Amino acid sequence: SHFLSRCTQLPSTLVGPRSGCGARAREGATMRHMPQQSIMESAGSKPDKTSGDVLLAGAARASRVATAGYALVCAGHLWLLRVHSLQVSSVETWFFGALAVVEVALAVEALIFAVGAFGRPGSFITVLSVAGRVRLLGAAVAWPWLLPWIAELGCRGHAVSEQVGTVLLQQCTLVAMLISGFFVLRELSLLVRSEPLAALEAAAPAQMSDCLAPGQAVLGGHFRLDKADLEETGRAVFVPAKPRQGLFIGAGLALLLHLVLAPFFAFSGPVPPWQALGALSALAGRWFGQMPKLKGRDQEKEPGERFDRGLLWRREGPRLICRIGELFWIGFCLLELQQREASSDWLPACAVAA
Repeated sequence: SHFLSRCTQLPSTLVGPRSGCGARAREGATMRHMPQQSIMESAGSKPDKTSGDVLLAGAARASRVATAGYALVCAGHLWLLRVHSLQVSSVETWFFGALAVVEVALAVEALIFAVGAFGRPGSFITVLSVAGRVRLLGAAVAWPWLLPWIAELGCRGHAVSEQVGTVLLQQCTLVAMLISGFFVLRELSLLVRSEPLAALEAAAPAQMSDCLAPGQAVLGGHFRLDKADLEETGRAVFVPAKPRQGLFIGAGLALLLHLVLAPFFAFSGPVPPWQALGALSALAGRWFGQMPKLKGRDQEKEPGERFDRGLLWRREGPRLICRIGELFWIGFCLLELQQREASSDWLPACAVAA
């Protein structure tokens, strides 16, 4: 648990605007037991006195361009998943699945951000809250499996020697199993133990066992509307009221290993070096999230006044660019896979999988 909680030790550029480890980190506010109306008001919402529904306040509307961008990113990942599935054989199910889980997680994440533009009264708010939990937990479990996938690709494609590739694949598989298993066990513990007070109250003293679960469980605790996101972008995004630790360590380690192996792929394979280009695309997308925020107008907006687009895009821009960079990353990984499979020295399996 200590290893997984030290997310801030990863360079913030590797994680970018994905998590609380980047320059855009925000501490989650404490959410106590409150009536539904009070919760929505504290999250930037207001009650409709005529219909009794809860309306979302904030930006006039979410950007249609950004919403279309998220939808295209989702469609792009689903298309890549289909292309990937068409070239997999029955003996490569594990190799296919390691990358497929990342493709699915990124597609679901982009879809949730796109649907957040239509956050409206009623049960849809509950759906978005559940979707926020699924988005964070799915990404935390899926990202680590990009480690053994790139290790096996390097082994079978002779980017590294077979001996080095075998050891690297074994170690990366172990790391992926440990990280994913940690998050799964943390959620399963909710079925055994009730949530500790530290999961609900920020001021409550934490117990030693809370680092495993259920104090850090994504499926437990309070989730709230991100008030800053809602006011600046008009997009309904649910985040934990109390930040969860270590959720993005898999995303950071995956990019770090891809960058380390990029020179080996670039010098051992044909041109263009798709794997290196993909890693650099992801790095550029996450680096964009570390740029200084665009300045919006500070004065209060009168009713009917046009919303400041600079204020909207200072949050929406880095988040969307990060997802686009990751879409290119996965796409270039598939191109590298196709390129290596077409070569005469492609191995049917790494030694550890034989």
